[in-house]
Amino acid sequence: MPTVLQTIRHLRRYQQIGRILTRYGFGHVLTQLGIGRAITPGLEKLRFSSSEILRATPAERVRMVIEELGPTFIKLGQILSTRGDVLPPELIRELEKLQDTVPPTDFALIQAQVETELHQPLHEVFPTFDPVPVASASLGQVHFATLTTGEEVAVKVFRPGVDKLIQIDLDILLELAGEAEKRTEWGEHYEVLSLAREFADTLHTEQNYEQEGHNIDRYRQIFADDSRVHIPQVYWDTTTRRVLTMERIQGVKITDLARLEEAGLDREAIARRNFTVLLQAVLREGFFHADPHAGNFLILPDEVIGMVDFGIMGHLDAAERLGLVKLFVGLFREDTDRVVEAMSDLGIATKAADRRNLARDMDRLRLRYYGLDLERIRARSFFEDLMGLAFSNRLIMPSNLVLVFKTIAMLEGISLQLDPKFNVFVEVEPFVRDALLELQSPVTRAKEMAGQLRESAQAALLLPKQLQRLLEQIEAGEGDISIRIKGIDEPTQRITAAAHRLALAVLAVAFVLGPALLIPRISDIFPRWQAAAAFLIIGGFVMSMILTLILVLSIWRSAR
Repeated sequence: MPTVLQTIRHLRRYQQIGRILTRYGFGHVLTQLGIGRAITPGLEKLRFSSSEILRATPAERVRMVIEELGPTFIKLGQILSTRGDVLPPELIRELEKLQDTVPPTDFALIQAQVETELHQPLHEVFPTFDPVPVASASLGQVHFATLTTGEEVAVKVFRPGVDKLIQIDLDILLELAGEAEKRTEWGEHYEVLSLAREFADTLHTEQNYEQEGHNIDRYRQIFADDSRVHIPQVYWDTTTRRVLTMERIQGVKITDLARLEEAGLDREAIARRNFTVLLQAVLREGFFHADPHAGNFLILPDEVIGMVDFGIMGHLDAAERLGLVKLFVGLFREDTDRVVEAMSDLGIATKAADRRNLARDMDRLRLRYYGLDLERIRARSFFEDLMGLAFSNRLIMPSNLVLVFKTIAMLEGISLQLDPKFNVFVEVEPFVRDALLELQSPVTRAKEMAGQLRESAQAALLLPKQLQRLLEQIEAGEGDISIRIKGIDEPTQRITAAAHRLALAVLAVAFVLGPALLIPRISDIFPRWQAAAAFLIIGGFVMSMILTLILVLSIWRSAR
């Protein structure tokens, strides 16, 4: 991994980051990572820039730093705000305050971006195009427009030039994560370089509007026969990596309670329906909308749920869905062992010691909720407690599972605004029961087995080449294999001695039986030697029996 000295093209941004960190009292961080002096000599000697910053808590100062560093770090902070298994609670609370809203980009730049991407003048593609965006975020902004065919659409345009800064920031984040993993115990334990790479992949995907279009099409297919959900249509003729054109959905924002009442819409039905759609996507499909803030849900007549913004999606494979279902089953039955087993299946606690500690803490958590009806337990609080257990036990949650917890918690908050009596666990229970039956059905098991057989066959085909490569490396002196099993030295010596005797006995038998087997052939060629040959054969068998007896006795004595 290149060091900051090797990354000259990023030096100016490094220096800017260094000054911001120093202003908020974190200049020592870069010094700890071994690059402070390389960026700005004397950086570690600088201190807070104002008394206001000095009065702020460390968690508040971290949030201030992120806000000042810009869109890449704000996105990172928002993702980290869901990682209660990695960061302490006071920092999580501050990161949750981060808002991804920025002033709109000048319309002339937006127009130029659209015309460059679509290779046509704006008015030829969109006869009407509102220059004032309806939404503005760090990566892009949305404008209402109409197509030449008359359809009303929403056009999402990527901010010009933002991608270059994001790529520089991602390069720097990966370098800093690599240094943190090498130089700090925390970084090594949580494998922060892998987390940084995962974040970079997520952000690259979110920058690709064609991928978001494919996400929309897949979601439309999943809910094609469900009249309770409306997913917008994508207009691919006017969609590129930097411009996304989709059907405009006109409805009431899901948390605009006054307008919902005015339109005569049933708030309780909306709360249940919105959450049911999520559960179907998570537990049955393993593909779900993972950015469920209120602005992304619009309510149409008859309580139909309209969804927008599919840039962040969650994915769960069959094994992860089954593990999640088992986790819920354990929670419903207040079965700590089942919960811990499910968490182990999900890859959270794999070591025996981790499982014991987790079971102990889960019992304490269970006692905290003991006697409470499911209707009185809030999913957000419970998931925060669960993440806190992971943090205290230094366990790492799979990112997909964290995304599920975050999505459920956010939708719970929306649903409680619609219906104060809404309870997540009551809604989840029937879905969990059905999902458990489906995931453990013979058909599903057969599909999983077929997939495992395919993977095994592929691995078997690769094994000879891998073994050959390993042997070539050992023969060339590029590697070795060393295995030591405690307490096996004495038995090994006995077996070695017996093996030596066995080898000598086999050689002796070979010397006796070899000529004996050759004698019949010799007698055929030389008939006169037939009697002598018979004598030698009998003598050879007698000698072989004596040697065999000696061999058995030798092995028996060595094994004692």
